[in-house]
Amino acid sequence: MSLKLEGIMVKNVVTVKANVTVKRAVEVMNKHEIGCLVVVNSEKPVGIVTERDMLERIIHELREPEKTRVIDIMSKPLIAAAPKMSAGEAAKLMFERKIKKLPVVEDGRLVGLVTLTDLVRSEEVLGFLNGFSANDAPKRMKKVVDLYFDRAKRFRRRCPLIMKSGFSMGCQEKKCMWWLGDECAITKLSRQMSNITSVVET
Repeated sequence: MSLKLEGIMVKNVVTVKANVTVKRAVEVMNKHEIGCLVVVNSEKPVGIVTERDMLERIIHELREPEKTRVIDIMSKPLIAAAPKMSAGEAAKLMFERKIKKLPVVEDGRLVGLVTLTDLVRSEEVLGFLNGFSANDAPKRMKKVVDLYFDRAKRFRRRCPLIMKSGFSMGCQEKKCMWWLGDECAITKLSRQMSNITSVVET
């Protein structure tokens, strides 16, 4: 049985109203430590605003976040999926439309959100990636795939984030977002926690 989005998606999606300022939207994103907000108008999802939207349409264009409204910079029309869509179909849609976030909508109502990272981690998407050429995909999408999928060997990488200790075959080292300075932040944190535990036990 194919994996459906309803089994992967985050159900408690943080939203923002279309008429609020970009400054307020940034405050909400920082509070929840997230990279996007689904934009709603009268509870209906009408768009999405991401960190990239803010970089390109606020910072790059030198617009004032205190005066600019979310509706003026959000990506629209909203590209969405249905809860019953399979993970493989969703991955295909995201690569075709060059997006990394996919809201899930049912009967006009927002019910969830999946990211490209969520999908690449699922077993079903491996089949899609095996026959897919990422040549035309944006660099930011390739980076996500490269982090979790070894295209040459056709297998999912085992990230240190899901290991109990140390590195594993397929570690991306300096290419990984968790690589800080000269080592993996997760490995460093694990070692520090082990040292603390040893001192406490002693």
